Amino acid sequence: MTESLKLKLLKNAGWLFSAEVISKLLAYGVIVILSRTLGPEGLGQYSFIFYYVGLLGIFSDLGVGYYFMREVARDRSKADELLPDVLGLKIVLALVNFVVIVVLTLFLPKPMWIKALILVVGAEAMLTWVSLALVQLMYAHEVTKYEAIARTVERFWAFFVGGTVLYFFRSLSPFILALLIGYTVREFLRIKWGARYVKKISVRFNPQIWLFLLKKSYPFWLIGLFTMIYYRTDMVMLSILRGDYETGIYRAAYTLIEVPMFVPSIVVSTTMPSMARLWEQDKKTLNILLKKSLQMLTGLGVLGLVGYFILAHWGIIIVFGKEFLASVSVLRILAFAVPFMFLNSLLGSFLNATGGELTFTKITGFTALLNVVLNYFLILTYGVKGAAVATVVSQVFAVFLATTKIREEFR
Repeated sequence: MTESLKLKLLKNAGWLFSAEVISKLLAYGVIVILSRTLGPEGLGQYSFIFYYVGLLGIFSDLGVGYYFMREVARDRSKADELLPDVLGLKIVLALVNFVVIVVLTLFLPKPMWIKALILVVGAEAMLTWVSLALVQLMYAHEVTKYEAIARTVERFWAFFVGGTVLYFFRSLSPFILALLIGYTVREFLRIKWGARYVKKISVRFNPQIWLFLLKKSYPFWLIGLFTMIYYRTDMVMLSILRGDYETGIYRAAYTLIEVPMFVPSIVVSTTMPSMARLWEQDKKTLNILLKKSLQMLTGLGVLGLVGYFILAHWGIIIVFGKEFLASVSVLRILAFAVPFMFLNSLLGSFLNATGGELTFTKITGFTALLNVVLNYFLILTYGVKGAAVATVVSQVFAVFLATTKIREEFR
């Protein structure tokens, strides 16, 4: 690996690391304030709203954003050519997706006030879905600092403003509205800074070009769809099958599991553009980059597993209080998923960056189906612990399949 590549990766990783540490600490603080103020049921309702909207965001991108990032990473001159069509398509997709959320929410077996909050969150999500194209543009140029700053600003707003609103009102509705203001500020910062990497931001509505983009990007959409189902279905199914209390218990444990996930996120965000470029230019260096990344993430993942298993009781009591003692056993089960979650992030990114998106589509499709089936039967039988077991089993299968395919490619 060349020294210039090492320095670039370290610089980008440094920005994302700083932002992720600050963001995770503040996000962690927000969840703690929420759980201690509104208890397991309040945390369960909050989790259901955002996971539900995220799960229904299936038509918001169709894989176009990832395809756009990969192509610009390989040839930066394509940015001005592709961005107007990408933005036009994403605007239309965001509107379609919002209509889907509205229609499905009307039939949701939830109180009207929760349905209203879902629609407000879905409306703001349209701006998020569109602005992500500018984030992917910056990542394609191997620049991460602006996204790091935007995330940090939003997290500070969520913690200080959202926390203050929650403290005074002790109600979920004003708290979520405060969060959405912070999200909106973040999206405008993304648009402002992303605009630096094109001559000008324009929007083009050309269905013929959209069809071309969709033909190229549909594997990435399927990957995103299956991944979304995989990571969000447990919370939604728990809420529907077992209620808000068990959803809150699971969310408390999963919140602690999410804390170290910034590690693979940083590795993936900083190495993906380089992997896409090296696949075309220098496979030997790519092989070295992949091996070193795998070694690092495996070691850190095993340390995470050991730490969570030993400190689960202490962590739940200190952070969430005795009201969440039921989360301890759930956290210990989820701890076994940590090393595999680390590796899955990297292996999936590698396959996408190197033209193996169809292979990864099949892997994520199988994993998502397995996860849904396991969640259904295990939640009905074992409740919240069943959801945790489903997560671990699915992650193990995903790593096994991805590793097998990548070994075949390098042979």
